[in-house]
Amino acid sequence: MNEISSDICFARAVPDHTHESILAIQQQWLDYELAGNTTGVVSLCLEDVVWLPPNEPTLRGKSEVAAWLAALPKHRIRRIEITNVQIHYSQDLAYKLADFTTWIEEADEPVTGSHLWVLRESLPEHWHVAVVAWSTAALT
Repeated sequence: MNEISSDICFARAVPDHTHESILAIQQQWLDYELAGNTTGVVSLCLEDVVWLPPNEPTLRGKSEVAAWLAALPKHRIRRIEITNVQIHYSQDLAYKLADFTTWIEEADEPVTGSHLWVLRESLPEHWHVAVVAWSTAALT
């Protein structure tokens, strides 16, 4: 029988400074999204970032993510709310789970869903997004 072992344990408490750093990245991401600044969003990611958009192929690397974002229809985001944020941490890795509601100008109903970020610490207290995955709820 093969056993899988790992040194990573996400049960430890998130230090305040790490929690604040990750929430600051989240706020910067939201500010970039509201401004329509996809270059800014991508700048918060590692060079080898992986995005897992719902019902789309996996995107690997900043250039592929940037090209995918550039090809999306242009919609002005009016507002984004993030709720139920959970951050888990282990040394130089962290992950953030959250729910979101996004109001887009052209849509009658907001888009709701959940997302997962995996973050890596590149320098002390300097985090970058390594993996982004999200799901959206079906509109009724």
